[in-house]
Amino acid sequence: MLKELTPKIAKIMNKEKLTRDEVKDIFVTLSREDSDGFFNLAFSVALYTKGPTEEELLGLVDGFKEFSINLKPKIKPSQITDVSGTGGDKLKTFNISTTASFVVAGGGVPVAKQSFRALTSLAGSSDTLGELGIKFASDKNEMEKCLETVGFVPLFYPFLYKGMETRIKAASKVIDTGLKLPIAWYPVVFVPFPIEIKKRTYGMLNDRFLTTVANIFKKLKYERVLVFHGVDGLDEISNIGSTKVAELNNKKIEEYEVKPEDFGLSKSKFEDIRAESKEKNIIDLLRIIYGKEKGPKRDIVLMNASGSFYAMGKVNDFKEGVELAKNVIDEGNASKILENLIEFNGDKKRFETWKKQI
Repeated sequence: MLKELTPKIAKIMNKEKLTRDEVKDIFVTLSREDSDGFFNLAFSVALYTKGPTEEELLGLVDGFKEFSINLKPKIKPSQITDVSGTGGDKLKTFNISTTASFVVAGGGVPVAKQSFRALTSLAGSSDTLGELGIKFASDKNEMEKCLETVGFVPLFYPFLYKGMETRIKAASKVIDTGLKLPIAWYPVVFVPFPIEIKKRTYGMLNDRFLTTVANIFKKLKYERVLVFHGVDGLDEISNIGSTKVAELNNKKIEEYEVKPEDFGLSKSKFEDIRAESKEKNIIDLLRIIYGKEKGPKRDIVLMNASGSFYAMGKVNDFKEGVELAKNVIDEGNASKILENLIEFNGDKKRFETWKKQI
């Protein structure tokens, strides 16, 4: 089966387009059979270099869905969200979206946070949460119960997709060699979702596919999504410059830019939000959600939480979203989510060791 993919990979290298179904079939075959990862790497690099079309990216989303587990928590789809992005941003920052997720959940919006190990950063979401003592549920029922009980569930990427362990192992081999290149499914890596949801935010490593991905969410029947890129090199809403946004709202897509001032905050410098070490990332997360950090790192978390509150219809504008995020932190609701998560399924001693350091 793998050898039969060679002509299709050659088509991509010749700048020819594939159909949505062709890409889906290639992805499924690679995920099941390519244990060495050679065909996988050739396909993904060729497609990214050519520039995937909207239909080709939808084919990748369909391929992911072929393997995805299906979670059905007892919460309305319109009330659940995810705060995630592609990763791979040029600037290496602390775990902004992970920190913002606790703020959003503390504001009464159940968050199912997709998590994976670091690919290009010092520590990915799963790295940081794991170090804090949070144990990832691998059972469907436990994931659902965690979201229903805590209002937050970390979804560890390899546990979400059953039957594509071959692809995950092959991808890990490539990562471990140090060959960290952008590949075709970066734009949509966290677009597939194991729970039916209607509203979310989604950060991009560049602005190349902003409108394309917004259109993909539209075709996937989402009601409201903010797809954004911090023009300085962030897959977050940025407080060190402007952010390009493609907003899907009621089947219409509007493109615009926002600045820190639109959130009622001041512009900062990259040095103020950069990642210093894996350990410092954890300390930063804790200091922010426990209300001990008041500087630029807190500001960028407030902005990204605000974006999520806005997408969910909790606030009318970004300034109002920042004020809500501040209140969530100051009233102890963000830290309460983390503590409840540890209580539900975590290592309390490990967590307390980290907490003492803030």
